[in-house]
Amino acid sequence: MARTVDDARSYAERVRFLSDLGRHHRHGNTARAGHLRGAFYKTGLLISGQTTPSLARSLDATCERLALPRDSVEAFVYSSPEIQAECFPGPLDQCTVRFSSALVNLLDEAEFTFVAGHELGHFLLRHGGAHPDETASVEHFMRLRFQEVSADRLGLVACADLKVAVRAMIKTVSGLDSRHLRFNAGQFISQLSSIPDPYRGDAPASTHPSMFVRCRALLWFSMDTNVDGYPGSVDRTRIDALDRRVAGDISKYVDEPAERRIEQTKETLAMWLAASAMVADGRLETPERETFRSMFGAELLEKLVNFLSGLARSEVEEAIHERVISAREELESVIPERFPAAYREIEGRVRKAFG
Repeated sequence: MARTVDDARSYAERVRFLSDLGRHHRHGNTARAGHLRGAFYKTGLLISGQTTPSLARSLDATCERLALPRDSVEAFVYSSPEIQAECFPGPLDQCTVRFSSALVNLLDEAEFTFVAGHELGHFLLRHGGAHPDETASVEHFMRLRFQEVSADRLGLVACADLKVAVRAMIKTVSGLDSRHLRFNAGQFISQLSSIPDPYRGDAPASTHPSMFVRCRALLWFSMDTNVDGYPGSVDRTRIDALDRRVAGDISKYVDEPAERRIEQTKETLAMWLAASAMVADGRLETPERETFRSMFGAELLEKLVNFLSGLARSEVEEAIHERVISAREELESVIPERFPAAYREIEGRVRKAFG
């Protein structure tokens, strides 16, 4: 099996979750990567065969399974009570991974391989290592959640055992070690059916989808893909069909509020563009009102007419223009990457409706 980062990345692309699209980082910031590596050497322990033999074995096995050159990865353990793992892309074909001591102490050797594969999956799929703040767009957080599904698949490839992967997930979500757990993937996933309001979704700024949703997505993936034969066993046609089911699950249990906000913002922009088309000639003709009613309903038409009736004729065009700009800026802030295509689609729909 080839041992170049480019080859490993081409293999990883075969299992990328279909919704995990958009902007991806070609490589990390060299200066920042160097600063982080220096900090990790000062505050952490380098994973090596001499100091951490079991972790080194797991990391070696992970790189072997992912066809990734071992010398492209530097990994550290740092002292922390939090259950954390992070991957930082470096210049060109290098990355740095670090794991908290709480995570390492929680997992056995095979489970650690799943987590290491997940983190290196982010590197191979060029997900980047930046941590978003609360001001990031709705679209950005949705993309981060999609990335977790892709990375989980490469974690499964690394450990080559669904039960191991599920154990690692259950341990990280519960914080309990093997002394207190009986591992039952079906029971774990069945907690989804107990969610009182599944359509409420996760927090808008959550970077990870529900662990239960991720676990079910991984279960479905394992049923359609023989990970022992990776990468040759990957059937992209089957995965594409699977991904539509996974996307439906994420929409239902995770992203429904975000998707609803996006659609509402689109409709607001469409409404004000339609209003602009209606008053372009300075009059509200009956055919134009009927077109608006068919697109947005009688209630919104009545509100628009009442709004316009309170303005002088000279104020109407400017007032609507201001609201078009505001609605356009709002949509762009919500979906900055998809905005150009979305705006063209909305503008074309309104133009076709009003001739």
